[in-house]
Amino acid sequence: MARTNGHHHEDAGWFSIGPKPRPYLGTPPRMNRLHLAGFTGAGYNKGRGLLWQAAWFAVQNLVFSAWWCPSFLRVQILRAFGASVGRGVKIRHGVKIHWPWKLSLGNDVWIGVDAWILNLEPVTVGSDCCLSQGVFICTGSHAFDSPTFEFDNAPIVVGDGSWIGARATVLRGVNIGTSCLVGAGALVVKDVPGGTRLLASAATTGAARPGKDDGEPR
Repeated sequence: MARTNGHHHEDAGWFSIGPKPRPYLGTPPRMNRLHLAGFTGAGYNKGRGLLWQAAWFAVQNLVFSAWWCPSFLRVQILRAFGASVGRGVKIRHGVKIHWPWKLSLGNDVWIGVDAWILNLEPVTVGSDCCLSQGVFICTGSHAFDSPTFEFDNAPIVVGDGSWIGARATVLRGVNIGTSCLVGAGALVVKDVPGGTRLLASAATTGAARPGKDDGEPR
């Protein structure tokens, strides 16, 4: 199956981060027409039974994500549901974890308000890492050449001492090395070597087009 993170891969001519987008080289691959009624869910194991899943969703929505729940209690709840959580971990309100039993956090990890870890597959975050507000860590995807839209998931690893900036998105199968900075709003679709500073392309400014006397554009 051809892999996708909700976009085509680099070998299809896409470039996600950088000062200038990389154009297509040749004809882009065609997307098959989807037939979602045939979806089987093959290749995805939730890891726990329905009772565990239901219990987690109840606790997450009623307690874990609530503003009044203290960070130390969130840590204890994650451990009770099978997560590996180190010392000194701080988790703010609004954080969503899909399956805690597929999560490993090192020591002194900070997770900011409204971060979302969609860990259909394991997510490993090293020690001294910061996931800022609204960060999206997504291990799930689908194969774009599958007519029935079957899963194409893969785990994600964030190395020690790395900072994922606000509203950045890290997609399936990515390994972020140690001591990396992923800037706010960046989209990460391939491995990031240790010590890399990866920033989203900044918006450019230009002169506004003058209007007509009646306010309409010229």
